[in-house]
Amino acid sequence: MDKMLVYVVADYGALHDLAFAEVTQKLYAELGDMPARIETFAVPAFDTYATGFALAQTALNSELGADHKFFVNTAPRKDDLTPRVSNSGEGFVYVRLNNGVEICAVNSGYSLAFVKSSAVEIRQIKCSVEGSQFRSRDIFPAAFGKIMNGDRSDIGEDVRDQVPDAPSDVLCYTDGYGNMKCALDVDDIMQRKGQDIIVEAAGQQQIVRVADGIFGVEDGQFCLSVGSSGWTDGDGQTIRFAEIVKRGGSAAAVFGKPLGGTQITWRAIH
Repeated sequence: MDKMLVYVVADYGALHDLAFAEVTQKLYAELGDMPARIETFAVPAFDTYATGFALAQTALNSELGADHKFFVNTAPRKDDLTPRVSNSGEGFVYVRLNNGVEICAVNSGYSLAFVKSSAVEIRQIKCSVEGSQFRSRDIFPAAFGKIMNGDRSDIGEDVRDQVPDAPSDVLCYTDGYGNMKCALDVDDIMQRKGQDIIVEAAGQQQIVRVADGIFGVEDGQFCLSVGSSGWTDGDGQTIRFAEIVKRGGSAAAVFGKPLGGTQITWRAIH
């Protein structure tokens, strides 16, 4: 029976994309005889907000502890907008959470922001960051396999200060139904329960009803409620996300399918 579960979280495109197959087989090769099962899921291209949210939702809520590992690669190479030499990009880092889960991830944008407060350590991995367009196949699996086999010699200096704090007032993730999971002050919003508010995102405005649950409106109406996603952070605080939903439809489609990081604002209707 496989003891280790490895999640690959990456922006390669749809799950049937060839990149997932290539990375998965390379990871199995580098893990060697370790009993592991690798599963993959995709986030939108270059979207580090969605990457960070998906990582936190699955890692911070994991009950597998040290048997749960993550290989995370969303690398938009936005740390330097000038022409790249040898396809160089953001660095690869090692993270251990307070629940024992271990992560090797490209330190890009907000990919690690949501797990930062729950991390016991965030350290640079001493491996190349250049030499391949496809670093997550050609370079990073070897570093991942080495660490997961117990060799920590490539784990370097602390880089916690290079990871941003969790964002607020933004779209974090859109699920398959088009429900928009947002980092908003849910306590403030829920004081308007039963009322209509105006929500604005990506230049679009909609009248939205604040409700107890996402089905607390009639079919076809917009609803904003405390959603199903969230976790307990490193300070012991319960983190919940507001969810914007169009019952029976796609809220994201109406708002133009915005990417993670899109600013979300709302105001009361007077």
